[in-house]
Amino acid sequence: MKFILSVVIATSSLFAAVSAHAIVKRAPPSGPHWDYSGDKTGPDHWGLLDPAYVTCETGMQQSPVDINAQSLSRFVHCAKKALTFDYEPVKDAVAHFNGHTVEIDWTPNSKTHNNSIAIGKKEYHLIQFHFHTPSEHRINGRHADGELHLVHRNPVDKSLAVIGVLLQAQARNVPFFHYLTALQKKVHADKRDSAVAAAPGTTSAVVDELLKDSVCAGTQPTPQSATKVDYPLKLVDFAPLVRALKGFTPRWEYSGSLTTPPCSENVAWNVMHDPYPIGLDQLRALVDLQGYNARDLEDSRGPAHE
Repeated sequence: MKFILSVVIATSSLFAAVSAHAIVKRAPPSGPHWDYSGDKTGPDHWGLLDPAYVTCETGMQQSPVDINAQSLSRFVHCAKKALTFDYEPVKDAVAHFNGHTVEIDWTPNSKTHNNSIAIGKKEYHLIQFHFHTPSEHRINGRHADGELHLVHRNPVDKSLAVIGVLLQAQARNVPFFHYLTALQKKVHADKRDSAVAAAPGTTSAVVDELLKDSVCAGTQPTPQSATKVDYPLKLVDFAPLVRALKGFTPRWEYSGSLTTPPCSENVAWNVMHDPYPIGLDQLRALVDLQGYNARDLEDSRGPAHE
């Protein structure tokens, strides 16, 4: 399990989008305000904010987790058999900052292909994907620079399956993430230039304190302003991602939870063994848009709970 891990990003929420050619109108988030701060609205207090969030406090299979020798011997399984999946490009998607994460979603119609994965006899359809910075899952205690979550839902019982992809920063930008810098520029309408060049090396120390130099690229947008900006995507082609991840194999599998309120459990997690690259400029754009949005590791499966 060798990773050149560096910086960190990512998390979730299910908003509907309309055609990329129309003005997108989204309903305001329901439930009480929550965030990633150390205050009374932060992760340590999510379970106290609303009765609907109590699982964040009392759940016994919470995510994210550290994948290490102990968790592998207890509840995480290393899967080397190919995951059954059926992915095609998605048309007319929308990239936006929803107040917690940068998310890409779309409105299904009769012509939309149900990108899907199969776990056992159960099929799950891809409904959105989003980012965390830094990564929420850790490998042997170490963050990755970010994490991409591909969120799938079973159409019958509405249960969820998530593919988690650890992101590793590199100097060159990656075509699959081209919309990140474009969304950042659209949010900052003045299109100010970044005063800091992307260093071609590594990163870390929790993404170098979440890329200190990102402040040189502009002021962190407020949720109120950023959530009103959408960047339309005519096509999202997953082929380069799926190819690089060898058809989502190998991977670590375990039963966990959503990493955001309401922290619902029985989520089928598939964390990819191999990281996927992200350009440092693209990572900087993510950090500028969403800041630190990674839930702390959960220890609900510790010896005291067995």
